[in-house]
Amino acid sequence: MLKEISRKLSQLLVLTKLSNSKVIAETKEEIKRDPVAQAILALANGLLSSLQLKEKVTEQTKVSEKTVQRRILDLVEKGAITPIRKGTEVYYEDSGLYD
Repeated sequence: MLKEISRKLSQLLVLTKLSNSKVIAETKEEIKRDPVAQAILALANGLLSSLQLKEKVTEQTKVSEKTVQRRILDLVEKGAITPIRKGTEVYYEDSGLYD
């Protein structure tokens, strides 16, 4: 039963990606052009807390923490990263949607 559900979900994902391929490609290019977004994605491996991620990206890109926070929220909204709550902390992982 779980195998069948997994197969059906995979099919739905493929169909969704195919039907939205143009939007996905445009969003991927937009993300690629943004050095702040690229830095966030490179570090979004679920090991850094939100605060640590913001600090590292701010240090690497020399932009304000507020800018980094806006980019994080934008990437979450676009489905590029996924927030994961561990206790009182939030961590982010690359969702793989734009790979």
